[in-house]
Amino acid sequence: MGKVDYTALAKSYNTLHYRQQLLQIVETCYGKCKTDGLSKYQLHLKINKALFSNYHGEESLKYKLATTFRKKGYVAAFEVRAKNSRADFVVINGDSKCFEVKSKIDTLRRLGKQSDDYHRIFEYNTVVIDAKHLRETECLVPAHYGIWYFEGKKRVEYRSAIKSPYLNPLAQLEVLTKKERLSLFKTAVYTEIMGEYTAQEINERLKIALKKRYEARWSFVLAHWKHILPIDLQFFFNTNVDPLLIYQD
Repeated sequence: MGKVDYTALAKSYNTLHYRQQLLQIVETCYGKCKTDGLSKYQLHLKINKALFSNYHGEESLKYKLATTFRKKGYVAAFEVRAKNSRADFVVINGDSKCFEVKSKIDTLRRLGKQSDDYHRIFEYNTVVIDAKHLRETECLVPAHYGIWYFEGKKRVEYRSAIKSPYLNPLAQLEVLTKKERLSLFKTAVYTEIMGEYTAQEINERLKIALKKRYEARWSFVLAHWKHILPIDLQFFFNTNVDPLLIYQD
């Protein structure tokens, strides 16, 4: 069997694949192994293990991040819009924490722009990287940004995040929908809100809105955690479909 292209394999894998498609992927990973009698869940499991161990994309880092926060009372979300960027992972409780993921196969080309967007909206901001990006990341992000990487399952906090000195009320309001602004401030007009509420009040209400927006989806993930395979985590956050329905034959 030739060398497996795990990047191509990851791009071809879909949580909603039919059994025959999963069988083809398993054969790509493991060769002509014995698959008779394997359930659809077992096929998903084999693929997840192969990708989690060998593919160096963002899915594994996102799963490790989610594992870090799943028992800490936070509401978490994937892919949260922040100005012209999308934060990979955000957690909110008494404070807001934003995480941008840069895996081994990612470039840092957009990191400067992304970091400038995030620290205007979220209180604590961290870049989660493959260790190969460490020196370049230090040069690209502001000093108040945290920098984490993982050695296997162990999280290494190379630098802890400090509260952002650049929080911007208008940028925070732009994250909210019109409906959310009306609910929180009784008006959706940015200038009216900023004329009546302090920057601290806007920041606090942003956190209330984001917790409300994502709480049900994150609670679903937590309730079904033991049935969700790592590479599929974001799919189930987005859809809230019972994993047993997806994985069953």
